[in-house]
Amino acid sequence: MASRYWPTRDTNLAKRFNDELVGNLKDGKCGIIGQDVILYRVSLYDTETNMYGEAGGGKTYEAGIKLSCIIEAEDFDWESNEFGPDARQDITIHFQRDMLIDVSFRPDIGDVISWNLGYFEINKTNENQLVAGDYNKNWTITCNANLTRISTLNIEQTRAF
Repeated sequence: MASRYWPTRDTNLAKRFNDELVGNLKDGKCGIIGQDVILYRVSLYDTETNMYGEAGGGKTYEAGIKLSCIIEAEDFDWESNEFGPDARQDITIHFQRDMLIDVSFRPDIGDVISWNLGYFEINKTNENQLVAGDYNKNWTITCNANLTRISTLNIEQTRAF
């Protein structure tokens, strides 16, 4: 049994270290190495669909929620064509699973993340970092996202003065 080798007290200690390093929403502070992102969930009730159930007029998003995470960003990839330059970038976002459970939130495919003056659409989620092989001690939720244009989103931008 895996819990014999990784007792609950060790899990609680590791969680406290993670809260200090990544950040904790209860304190409202970003951690030492963590970053804050704003995640926008697709509003299923406000998004108009066509007869095939597709969001033909564009998706509508709910108000954003601020989350602490660790981000791995790849370099920008530029492409130039007859319409001008186009930037592409992929990022990997690691959320602490217990922190998401505390706020009753789970990122899904299609959600949009605001980070580093850009908007990234989640295209893949993964939840298989098991501590000591115990499926009851799943540690992170990892999301892969790619840069998307703000013109394709129905998100209101906030302006800071």
